[in-house]
Amino acid sequence: MPELAELKLTADYINQRAENRVFHTIKKNPAHKGQEIALPFTAFKISAENQGKELLLTLREVDTNQEAKLRMTMGMSGHFKWINNGVLSKHSHLCFESDSGSLDFVDVRRFGKWKLAETWSENRGPDPISSFQNFIRNIKTNIDKKDFDKPIHEVLMNQKYFNGIGNYLRAEILYRTDCNPFISAREALQSHPEIYQLCKLLPLQAYKLGGGQLKDWENPFGTKVDVTSWDEFMICYGNPKMSKITDRNGRTFWFNPIWQKANI
Repeated sequence: MPELAELKLTADYINQRAENRVFHTIKKNPAHKGQEIALPFTAFKISAENQGKELLLTLREVDTNQEAKLRMTMGMSGHFKWINNGVLSKHSHLCFESDSGSLDFVDVRRFGKWKLAETWSENRGPDPISSFQNFIRNIKTNIDKKDFDKPIHEVLMNQKYFNGIGNYLRAEILYRTDCNPFISAREALQSHPEIYQLCKLLPLQAYKLGGGQLKDWENPFGTKVDVTSWDEFMICYGNPKMSKITDRNGRTFWFNPIWQKANI
């Protein structure tokens, strides 16, 4: 967490809060190891977009339209929050200040990262929502590689191919396919091509529901998710009736109990 749906909501929030505002300073909390951000201009506007689990901020100088781009990942709990003047925010680690307040990157666990960059990371695949055909093409082009010898439940977490898919989404995707999560990713994708569609449809559904209210992440708009609707969406992940294991990356993977013997 946060995953594709939550990053898309984060970009929406930044664009709403930054609209018609001019920022003049970027301050970094000394407690965070992230780099200081020095811009060649002092009056700028902010816009945001996401691709999978990455966020790209465009900082555009007001008078000349000169640009700088800031690439960010949210870690386990990172999110943005508008902070009014005079209000202290203990866990704000990167603050974009304006005369009326600041747009802060808030990260309790400090796993979020940022750097000045021209574009997206090269080691992340296309976004399953905004670039669905490229997402499919990237996987099919590489499906003969050794990466796809691994179990599908592991490969779904590989951001080179499944950018934006994380722990709760992989559980929900595989549960809905009736796919043995322990077979190779190559076999799973060939025998259950609906996995491709679910990589778009389920993040989009989670986005429309307001994102996953899981652990330290909260909807930046302060919107309360309809618990009934979210519980209806979250069929597998965290369900005590499901089976679970700790995968090779130390993450808890929830799956249909009918596949328990397949893991032995």
